[in-house]
Amino acid sequence: MILGELGADVIKIEPPEGDETRYWAPIVDGESVYFMSINRNKRSIVIDLKTNEGREIFYRLVEKSDVVIENYRPDVPKRLGIDYETLRKHNDKLIYCAIRGFGSDSPYRDKPSYDLLIQALSGLMLSTGRENDPPVRVAFALFDIYTGMIAAITILSSLIKRMRSGEGSYIEVSLYDTAIFSMTYIPMIYLVTGNKPKRYGHAHPSIVPYQAFLTRDNKWIAIAVTNDRFWNNLCKALEREDLCIDPRFRSNPDRVRNREELIKTLEEEFRKKTREEWIKILEKHDVPAAPVYELDEVFKDPHVVSSKIVIEVPHTKLGSVKQIVFPAKINSERPSTKHPPPILGEHTNEILRELGLSDNEIKILRDKKVVM
Repeated sequence: MILGELGADVIKIEPPEGDETRYWAPIVDGESVYFMSINRNKRSIVIDLKTNEGREIFYRLVEKSDVVIENYRPDVPKRLGIDYETLRKHNDKLIYCAIRGFGSDSPYRDKPSYDLLIQALSGLMLSTGRENDPPVRVAFALFDIYTGMIAAITILSSLIKRMRSGEGSYIEVSLYDTAIFSMTYIPMIYLVTGNKPKRYGHAHPSIVPYQAFLTRDNKWIAIAVTNDRFWNNLCKALEREDLCIDPRFRSNPDRVRNREELIKTLEEEFRKKTREEWIKILEKHDVPAAPVYELDEVFKDPHVVSSKIVIEVPHTKLGSVKQIVFPAKINSERPSTKHPPPILGEHTNEILRELGLSDNEIKILRDKKVVM
């Protein structure tokens, strides 16, 4: 989807039953919201790659393509005849990106891989939450998204390399490797010190105060005091300048060391006013702070409204569907949405005609269920 946002013509090849995420709830008029969240700016063609005719269509697409992306288990592409070595014979400049759970040389190479399993294996689920809590899953497919971003970045760098050398590339991106890489300082604390970071819930192992506090109206506010200037500002905002001269809290290492005493005091202070009252006071004193929103509050936020981050695009079945726009601007403009999330096989005929097939040839392939 990222590559499609940036201008690529992305063709999503689906099996006759469709991408499995088409069946993930909630379903609206037969269309999965989950699927629609990650599949705009793609065209959908249904090809049965287990048939000789289906593979021949795929090879014709490969001849015209810059990039092939697949996320099968390692042995499946060769079994289907769509592995890198086979496809190079059809396009020697091809950039081939394999997204794997664990990598083709991993002892786990044949294991199925989903984001939940990677969150478990990476240590994330026992790094989030509080000590003695059960494991906590990040609510969305965090490492699936990060892995897609790493894949897109690597593909783009390979395209630049090909412009200079004329050579294609074979890329393999692992969800598990990406997960550990993206957790940055959490695994590094263990690697360098030999100590497992404690679980502080919404707090931070290395910075204090850097967490959320409950306010008088039972709403939450997040405070990010990353240096001593902001700490001094916070003391003034709270009208508790005695805290700044207290030797227990003078520097960040002091505050980390005496976390429990300080947080208890701050919790008492933040219960004295409402969330909105605190936001105004903290902004006035230049303290990094933000309300902790419920999801319905997010889309009422002045930034979200003014930036037009939510758009509506026409949809073949639903009339129109809301989408969250690509977060970057190029020359002050956001990339445009060429295609809404496709229904299954929506562009099969269109793509086959682009390959030069006649309507009669397409009908024969449809009758044989090679395409849909």
